[in-house]
Amino acid sequence: MAEHAGFKLKQIDGRAIVRLRVRPDAAHTASETMQLPQQALQSSSGDPNAHWLGPDQWLLTSKNTSVADILINIDEALSGQLYSATDITCALNCLSLTGPTARTVLAMGCGIDMHPDSFPTGRCVRTRFAQVPVLIVASGDSHFDLYVDRSYAQYLFEWIESAGEDPMTCSRPDL
Repeated sequence: MAEHAGFKLKQIDGRAIVRLRVRPDAAHTASETMQLPQQALQSSSGDPNAHWLGPDQWLLTSKNTSVADILINIDEALSGQLYSATDITCALNCLSLTGPTARTVLAMGCGIDMHPDSFPTGRCVRTRFAQVPVLIVASGDSHFDLYVDRSYAQYLFEWIESAGEDPMTCSRPDL
């Protein structure tokens, strides 16, 4: 875990991660059946959490429910429908960024407006952060989960740590 004056960064281990994709013409039905976000860039809380990736795809994440149980729940809910549910737990790492300057650090690495009015709790976005594809999830006012390909995780961790050395990070909490 890395601690700086304005933020804490840690890797989250043991989180189940499943990518769900359905036929485009069945997306509305699937999202209603499974209570998945229907609007762009939205996340739903619960177990599992569901993050909107596109009109017909979501990332399901859980601290408590196993991948096997998530897949069983999907199979039961979408019985008779064509879908793809893939365990990508080993493919992605989750980094947790918290603290009063977390938004400033995120704004330093991507072109997304990280102001709380533009990126409130419950919002998620796929973007390039520090030149790496990342899913950023606003889990709280100053709590963000970053899902990144495992091969980039160490680079991203080090990039964020070095951002703590920038005077901007300490002097401009919450854009």
